[in-house]
Amino acid sequence: MKERLKLLYELNKIDKELQDLNNLRGDIPQQIEELESKKREQEEILNEYKTELAEIEEDEKKVREDNESLTNKIDKNDNLLRAGAVKTNQEYNALAKEIEDAYEKMGANDNVLNNEIKVKKGELTEKINTLQAEVNVLTDNLNMNKETLTVLNEQTEEEERELKKQRDMLVPRINPDDLEYYEQINRVRFGDTMAIVRKGSCLGCFNSIPPQRVIEIKMAEHFFHCESCGRILISEEFIDE
Repeated sequence: MKERLKLLYELNKIDKELQDLNNLRGDIPQQIEELESKKREQEEILNEYKTELAEIEEDEKKVREDNESLTNKIDKNDNLLRAGAVKTNQEYNALAKEIEDAYEKMGANDNVLNNEIKVKKGELTEKINTLQAEVNVLTDNLNMNKETLTVLNEQTEEEERELKKQRDMLVPRINPDDLEYYEQINRVRFGDTMAIVRKGSCLGCFNSIPPQRVIEIKMAEHFFHCESCGRILISEEFIDE
Protein backbone atom coordinates (compact mmCIF):
# COMPACT_ATOMS: atom_id res chain seq x y z
CA MET A 1 0.00 0.00 0.00
CA LYS A 2 2.87 2.35 0.81
CA GLU A 3 4.28 1.97 -2.70
CA ARG A 4 0.83 2.45 -4.19
CA LEU A 5 0.51 5.71 -2.30
CA LYS A 6 3.93 6.83 -3.48
CA LEU A 7 2.99 6.16 -7.09
CA LEU A 8 -0.15 8.24 -6.71
CA TYR A 9 1.87 10.97 -5.07
CA GLU A 10 4.29 11.00 -8.04
CA LEU A 11 1.32 11.18 -10.38
CA ASN A 12 -0.12 14.05 -8.38
CA LYS A 13 3.16 15.97 -8.61
CA ILE A 14 3.04 15.67 -12.40
CA ASP A 15 -0.62 16.66 -12.56
CA LYS A 16 0.02 19.63 -10.30
CA GLU A 17 2.79 20.87 -12.59
CA LEU A 18 0.53 20.40 -15.61
CA GLN A 19 -2.21 22.36 -13.86
CA ASP A 20 0.29 25.11 -12.98
CA LEU A 21 1.21 25.38 -16.66
CA ASN A 22 -2.46 25.51 -17.56
CA ASN A 23 -3.03 28.22 -14.96
CA LEU A 24 -0.46 30.39 -16.75
CA ARG A 25 -3.02 30.71 -19.52
CA GLY A 26 -5.52 32.01 -16.99
CA ASP A 27 -8.96 32.56 -18.47
CA ILE A 28 -7.58 33.46 -21.90
CA PRO A 29 -9.04 30.35 -23.62
CA GLN A 30 -12.45 31.13 -22.12
CA GLN A 31 -12.16 34.78 -23.18
CA ILE A 32 -11.31 33.69 -26.72
CA GLU A 33 -14.35 31.41 -26.82
CA GLU A 34 -16.63 34.17 -25.52
CA LEU A 35 -15.20 36.75 -27.93
CA GLU A 36 -15.60 34.40 -30.89
CA SER A 37 -19.21 33.69 -29.91
CA LYS A 38 -19.98 37.39 -29.49
CA LYS A 39 -18.29 38.23 -32.78
CA ARG A 40 -20.32 35.58 -34.63
CA GLU A 41 -23.55 36.99 -33.20
CA GLN A 42 -22.64 40.56 -34.15
CA GLU A 43 -21.55 39.54 -37.64
CA GLU A 44 -24.85 37.74 -38.21
CA ILE A 45 -26.77 40.88 -37.28
CA LEU A 46 -24.39 42.97 -39.39
CA ASN A 47 -24.99 40.75 -42.42
CA GLU A 48 -28.75 41.07 -41.93
CA TYR A 49 -28.43 44.86 -41.91
CA LYS A 50 -26.26 44.80 -45.02
CA THR A 51 -28.73 42.55 -46.82
CA GLU A 52 -31.58 44.89 -45.87
CA LEU A 53 -29.55 47.90 -47.05
CA ALA A 54 -28.81 46.19 -50.37
CA GLU A 55 -32.54 45.55 -50.89
CA ILE A 56 -33.34 49.21 -50.15
CA GLU A 57 -30.62 50.36 -52.55
CA GLU A 58 -32.09 48.08 -55.21
CA ASP A 59 -35.50 49.69 -54.62
CA GLU A 60 -33.87 53.11 -54.85
CA LYS A 61 -32.25 52.14 -58.15
CA LYS A 62 -35.62 51.06 -59.59
CA VAL A 63 -37.32 54.31 -58.49
CA ARG A 64 -34.55 56.43 -60.03
CA GLU A 65 -34.71 54.41 -63.25
CA ASP A 66 -38.47 54.94 -63.28
CA ASN A 67 -37.93 58.70 -62.85
CA GLU A 68 -35.41 58.68 -65.67
CA SER A 69 -37.88 56.87 -67.91
CA LEU A 70 -40.62 59.34 -66.96
CA THR A 71 -38.31 62.28 -67.69
CA ASN A 72 -37.55 60.89 -71.15
CA LYS A 73 -41.26 60.40 -71.75
CA ILE A 74 -42.00 64.00 -70.67
CA ASP A 75 -39.25 65.36 -72.92
CA LYS A 76 -40.48 63.30 -75.86
CA ASN A 77 -44.11 64.40 -75.47
CA ASP A 78 -43.10 68.01 -74.84
CA ASN A 79 -41.05 68.04 -78.04
CA LEU A 80 -44.01 66.69 -79.96
CA LEU A 81 -46.19 69.46 -78.62
CA ARG A 82 -43.62 72.17 -79.33
CA ALA A 83 -42.98 70.87 -82.86
CA GLY A 84 -46.65 71.12 -83.73
CA ALA A 85 -46.81 67.46 -84.60
CA VAL A 86 -50.15 67.11 -82.87
CA LYS A 87 -53.03 67.59 -85.32
CA THR A 88 -56.08 67.42 -83.10
CA ASN A 89 -57.16 68.73 -79.72
CA GLN A 90 -57.81 65.16 -78.65
CA GLU A 91 -54.19 64.17 -79.37
CA TYR A 92 -52.96 67.34 -77.67
CA ASN A 93 -54.98 66.69 -74.55
CA ALA A 94 -53.82 63.06 -74.43
CA LEU A 95 -50.14 64.07 -74.58
CA ALA A 96 -50.69 66.83 -72.03
CA LYS A 97 -52.35 64.31 -69.72
CA GLU A 98 -49.43 61.91 -70.11
CA ILE A 99 -47.03 64.70 -69.18
CA GLU A 100 -49.14 65.65 -66.17
CA ASP A 101 -49.37 62.02 -65.01
CA ALA A 102 -45.63 61.60 -65.45
CA TYR A 103 -44.89 64.66 -63.31
CA GLU A 104 -47.32 63.38 -60.68
CA LYS A 105 -45.64 59.94 -60.69
CA MET A 106 -42.20 61.56 -60.43
CA GLY A 107 -43.42 63.59 -57.48
CA ALA A 108 -44.61 60.43 -55.76
CA ASN A 109 -41.27 58.76 -56.52
CA ASP A 110 -39.37 61.74 -55.11
CA ASN A 111 -41.48 61.51 -51.97
CA VAL A 112 -40.55 57.82 -51.61
CA LEU A 113 -36.88 58.60 -52.23
CA ASN A 114 -36.69 61.45 -49.71
CA ASN A 115 -39.10 60.37 -46.99
CA GLU A 116 -38.79 56.59 -47.02
CA ILE A 117 -35.71 55.26 -48.77
CA LYS A 118 -33.36 58.04 -47.65
CA VAL A 119 -34.51 57.72 -44.01
CA LYS A 120 -34.20 53.92 -44.01
CA LYS A 121 -30.78 54.09 -45.65
CA GLY A 122 -29.59 56.59 -43.07
CA GLU A 123 -30.82 54.51 -40.15
CA LEU A 124 -29.34 51.28 -41.52
CA THR A 125 -26.04 52.92 -42.44
CA GLU A 126 -25.72 54.26 -38.89
CA LYS A 127 -26.50 50.84 -37.43
CA ILE A 128 -24.00 49.17 -39.77
CA ASN A 129 -21.25 51.65 -38.93
CA THR A 130 -21.85 51.29 -35.18
CA LEU A 131 -21.99 47.51 -35.32
CA GLN A 132 -18.96 47.31 -37.60
CA ALA A 133 -16.99 49.36 -35.08
CA GLU A 134 -18.01 46.92 -32.34
CA VAL A 135 -16.98 43.95 -34.50
CA ASN A 136 -13.63 45.61 -35.15
CA VAL A 137 -13.04 46.01 -31.41
CA LEU A 138 -14.01 42.37 -30.83
CA THR A 139 -11.64 41.30 -33.61
CA ASP A 140 -8.77 43.30 -32.12
CA ASN A 141 -9.36 41.85 -28.66
CA LEU A 142 -9.69 38.36 -30.11
CA ASN A 143 -6.44 38.64 -32.05
CA MET A 144 -4.63 40.03 -29.01
CA ASN A 145 -5.81 37.14 -26.82
CA LYS A 146 -4.91 34.59 -29.49
CA GLU A 147 -1.42 36.05 -29.82
CA THR A 148 -0.95 35.98 -26.05
CA LEU A 149 -2.14 32.37 -25.89
CA THR A 150 0.17 31.39 -28.73
CA VAL A 151 3.16 32.89 -26.92
CA LEU A 152 2.23 31.11 -23.68
CA ASN A 153 1.72 27.82 -25.50
CA GLU A 154 5.12 28.15 -27.16
CA GLN A 155 6.74 28.86 -23.80
CA THR A 156 5.17 25.85 -22.09
CA GLU A 157 4.86 23.42 -25.00
CA GLU A 158 8.13 21.55 -24.43
CA GLU A 159 7.69 21.32 -20.65
CA GLU A 160 4.09 20.20 -21.01
CA ARG A 161 5.04 17.57 -23.58
CA GLU A 162 7.73 16.18 -21.25
CA LEU A 163 5.34 16.07 -18.28
CA LYS A 164 2.70 14.23 -20.31
CA LYS A 165 5.34 11.77 -21.42
CA GLN A 166 6.30 11.14 -17.78
CA ARG A 167 2.64 10.71 -16.89
CA ASP A 168 2.08 8.20 -19.69
CA MET A 169 5.04 6.18 -18.44
CA LEU A 170 3.85 6.30 -14.81
CA VAL A 171 0.16 5.47 -15.25
CA PRO A 172 0.67 1.80 -16.34
CA ARG A 173 2.53 1.18 -13.07
CA ILE A 174 -0.48 2.24 -10.99
CA ASN A 175 -3.17 -0.16 -9.84
CA PRO A 176 -6.26 0.48 -12.04
CA ASP A 177 -8.58 0.76 -9.01
CA ASP A 178 -6.16 3.21 -7.37
CA LEU A 179 -6.03 5.23 -10.57
CA GLU A 180 -9.83 5.36 -10.82
CA TYR A 181 -10.06 6.51 -7.18
CA TYR A 182 -7.41 9.14 -7.82
CA GLU A 183 -9.03 10.41 -11.05
CA GLN A 184 -12.43 10.79 -9.36
CA ILE A 185 -10.90 13.23 -6.90
CA ASN A 186 -8.63 14.84 -9.48
CA ARG A 187 -11.63 15.84 -11.60
CA VAL A 188 -12.68 18.03 -8.69
CA ARG A 189 -9.29 19.05 -7.29
CA PHE A 190 -7.60 19.74 -10.69
CA GLY A 191 -4.05 18.52 -9.97
CA ASP A 192 -4.30 19.03 -6.21
CA THR A 193 -5.54 15.56 -5.37
CA MET A 194 -3.18 14.55 -2.56
CA ALA A 195 -2.02 16.21 0.63
CA ILE A 196 0.82 15.49 3.04
CA VAL A 197 0.08 14.89 6.68
CA ARG A 198 2.52 16.80 8.88
CA LYS A 199 2.30 17.20 12.67
CA GLY A 200 -1.26 15.99 12.74
CA SER A 201 -2.55 18.35 10.06
CA CYS A 202 -3.53 18.10 6.42
CA LEU A 203 -1.24 20.44 4.48
CA GLY A 204 -3.89 20.82 1.83
CA CYS A 205 -6.40 22.62 4.02
CA PHE A 206 -4.53 22.70 7.39
CA ASN A 207 -7.37 20.90 9.07
CA SER A 208 -6.39 18.93 12.20
CA ILE A 209 -6.50 15.14 11.95
CA PRO A 210 -7.32 12.96 14.99
CA PRO A 211 -4.20 11.27 16.45
CA GLN A 212 -5.55 7.78 15.89
CA ARG A 213 -6.19 8.57 12.22
CA VAL A 214 -2.63 9.96 11.88
CA ILE A 215 -1.29 6.62 13.13
CA GLU A 216 -3.47 4.74 10.64
CA ILE A 217 -2.27 6.97 7.82
CA LYS A 218 1.35 6.17 8.77
CA MET A 219 0.53 2.47 8.79
CA ALA A 220 -0.83 2.89 5.25
CA GLU A 221 -3.01 -0.19 5.28
CA HIS A 222 -5.79 1.69 3.50
CA PHE A 223 -6.37 4.89 1.58
CA PHE A 224 -7.53 7.79 3.69
CA HIS A 225 -8.86 11.13 2.59
CA CYS A 226 -9.20 14.41 4.46
CA GLU A 227 -12.65 14.84 5.97
CA SER A 228 -12.39 18.58 5.30
CA CYS A 229 -10.99 18.98 1.77
CA GLY A 230 -11.37 15.46 0.37
CA ARG A 231 -7.72 15.05 -0.67
CA ILE A 232 -5.98 11.67 -0.47
CA LEU A 233 -3.67 11.77 2.54
CA ILE A 234 -0.08 10.55 2.62
CA SER A 235 2.28 10.60 5.57
CA GLU A 236 5.24 12.97 5.40
CA GLU A 237 7.49 10.02 6.37
CA PHE A 238 6.77 8.34 3.02
CA ILE A 239 7.77 11.47 1.16
CA ASP A 240 11.04 11.70 3.11
CA GLU A 241 11.79 8.11 2.20
